[in-house]
Amino acid sequence: MWLYFISVSVAIILSVPLLVISLQLLITLIIRKPSSLINTNDISNQSYKILMPAHNEETIIETTLLALIKQGVAAENIIVIADNCNDDTAKISTQLGTVVLERFNDKSRGKGFALDHGLRYLKSSLPPDVVVILDADCEIDNKSLNLLVTQSYKENKPVQALYMMRNNLQLSLKQRVTGFAWLVKNKLRPIAMHFLQLPITLTGTGMAFPWDHIVNINVAHGNIVEDMQLGIDCTLMGAAPIFCIDAVVYSEFPEQAEAVSTQRTRWEHGHLMTIIQQVPSLFKQAIIRRDWRLLGLVLDISVPPLSLLVLFSVSTLFLLSIYAYFFNNTDALLLAVSCFSLFSVVLVIIWWKFGRDYLTLKELCRIPFYVISKISIYVAFIFNRQQSWIRTSRKVKVKVKVKNK
Repeated sequence: MWLYFISVSVAIILSVPLLVISLQLLITLIIRKPSSLINTNDISNQSYKILMPAHNEETIIETTLLALIKQGVAAENIIVIADNCNDDTAKISTQLGTVVLERFNDKSRGKGFALDHGLRYLKSSLPPDVVVILDADCEIDNKSLNLLVTQSYKENKPVQALYMMRNNLQLSLKQRVTGFAWLVKNKLRPIAMHFLQLPITLTGTGMAFPWDHIVNINVAHGNIVEDMQLGIDCTLMGAAPIFCIDAVVYSEFPEQAEAVSTQRTRWEHGHLMTIIQQVPSLFKQAIIRRDWRLLGLVLDISVPPLSLLVLFSVSTLFLLSIYAYFFNNTDALLLAVSCFSLFSVVLVIIWWKFGRDYLTLKELCRIPFYVISKISIYVAFIFNRQQSWIRTSRKVKVKVKVKNK
């Protein structure tokens, strides 16, 4: 009897994330692409400041800042937090006329502490209507920036832009598989959450917050997925983040294999820690408070990274097949197989409609080998978990000479 209970429980644990992501993707397939609630003609002149945390970004900070300034962003509206830097990040940013805050603290390292430093600076000066968080390696155009600021101000809610990685044929297969997974996570699933009027998971850059909200949230922590935590905290305080698909932020995958591995390890270990440490208590809070928005966010967060979900599904199906064979009971197996089959069919349809620019059919068939290659990341989560923030190395962009002022 206890083996039956365990088998059914395992099948249910597997089925929940499979059903959640399948439902999200089905909704995205059925509905039309949502548009921003803000018309470009409605854009007004709310005051805003861009917080840009930067750790040893001398190779890219100049290009990022110049792109913003050339399209009309006032340099004094950009606040670069040079966090524990030992390069020329602060010097380059100062030469461009931006506000530069240097911070040195070996014990409190990470993006959250850098953001807190910037927010405390704003609090001591004249706070803006809206605070925008943008990473030093990201590109955003003026229209997208204005849409973010205006929608956050008018809706009085945190707003997340569509954060995408640039796709090109020169990327490795691993990077293109990751790009497809990124498309699913950062674009297709948020479209469904937006349609259902549920909170979306923040993705770390291209985020806008009303000042009265962000100033009341503690961001000074070393959580390695600080964006996910920020979205949870906003939802708990009644300011559920919304999605603005018309505002787009672009970045590029690191070129070095080691940098890619470091980045993926940080994201996936942080996501798994959030699922283990917070999802059960947040689920309980949502039920007690009858907060369907919080429940929606919890279910969204409970979906693990795509490769892990596939790996966990296959492993679970194998174990449940053994149980069904020896104990002649297929209840749990049928439940798991049904949910995994639905997920697989929906994922293939999603690839056909949205993912062929990332992967050919032949490459799609090689995804199982990619999933197997990531087993080391999940083994490391058990035996050598990444618990501190580590900067991801980026490729060197062409620097533009800046005259000393």
